Amino acid sequence: MKYTIRVWAIGSYPELIIDEVRFNTLKQARLCLSAALAIEEKYELLISNYLDLEKECLNVTSDSMVRRSKDYSDFFEIRLAFNRRVVNLLTSTKLYIDQIQQHVNSCFPDRSDIGSNVKSFFSDEYDKFFEYRFMEALRNYVQHRGLAVHSTSLDSKWTSQEEDAELEFKTRLFTHKTEVDGDKAFKREVLKEMPEKVDLLYAARVYVGLISKIHCEIRNLVAPASEYSRHKISEAINEYESSNGEKLVGLNVISSVPKESVDETIEKFPLLLEWDDIRLSLIKKNRILANLSKCYVSNSANNFN
Repeated sequence: MKYTIRVWAIGSYPELIIDEVRFNTLKQARLCLSAALAIEEKYELLISNYLDLEKECLNVTSDSMVRRSKDYSDFFEIRLAFNRRVVNLLTSTKLYIDQIQQHVNSCFPDRSDIGSNVKSFFSDEYDKFFEYRFMEALRNYVQHRGLAVHSTSLDSKWTSQEEDAELEFKTRLFTHKTEVDGDKAFKREVLKEMPEKVDLLYAARVYVGLISKIHCEIRNLVAPASEYSRHKISEAINEYESSNGEKLVGLNVISSVPKESVDETIEKFPLLLEWDDIRLSLIKKNRILANLSKCYVSNSANNFN
């Protein structure tokens, strides 16, 4: 078997001969970086759906402030829009949680314990927080039975009795205990903990905040492997380019069987890092959402004190 690094294109290009060990190291490095990127992509999808929910709430609240009057069909459309956003969020969290373990495993092929370590990140938060347990139960309910948002409220109140007081508008979403009670699709243990109405936006903030915490733990877990993998690929690219005096597009790692005329290619994969730059960009973009449940957006015209 012959192992080389060269440009995969029509024409004659120089080859960098490598051994089987380095071939397998580069192959694993690519698999690791691909998995690390998938972790960040699925988290980005989750966060984007969460932002859509928050933006929908702000949009509805602004519309309520300006137009005030609402009829039954308006409230129906509002509730339907919120249900769509919540379903998208719950679906993306399901996608993230279900696939994260296999992606981490791809970064550590020699560690059989890594899967249980990742699973413990989620189970620890599940045990500690009602909101986490509730959102998990709600996701199962939504997937098999009904919708998440059972009512909405569009309220307003004056911030104080002072002359510079502002009329504050607020939209709230609720899941009703009576709507899920008696349905086998909703977990019994969680139902017992529920108040009569659960503030769904607050629960979503707690839930997403906890997943953000878990994600950063997973990110730290895979960081050494991804950094090592990126270094190995970068090292190979630099070695090829320095020996040939130019940067070439279409660089591949190739295993082949030598033949009299043309080598028979057995396996090949591209050698590049531009796609991994996206992963680094997502890491920079999506920092940990500390204290998300205590945060809210305001566009008050009053200056901050």
